[in-house]
Amino acid sequence: MPERSKMSYEEQKRLGEDIYDTRIRGLIAPEDEGKFVLVDVLTGDYEIADRSVEARVKLRQRRPEAVIHTMRRHKTYVVRLRSPRRIVRKGGVTA
Repeated sequence: MPERSKMSYEEQKRLGEDIYDTRIRGLIAPEDEGKFVLVDVLTGDYEIADRSVEARVKLRQRRPEAVIHTMRRHKTYVVRLRSPRRIVRKGGVTA
């Protein structure tokens, strides 16, 4: 896997979608329909939750340096969502 700092957004997206399609899709249970699936494109680790923020917190606890690709699972398709990067500004304010 490439280093985080050298990956473009397009590469992160492609890796996230590849990991989902090859490793995760078959593991999604029917009760997970409509939930968010967040994938660390560096390790292949993932988290599923009703809210993307819940999944992000759990995944960051395990993988603090994760490069996260976010998707929302629907009955017949997956909506790919851009995962914004956390920006820390002076004074500790995050955006």
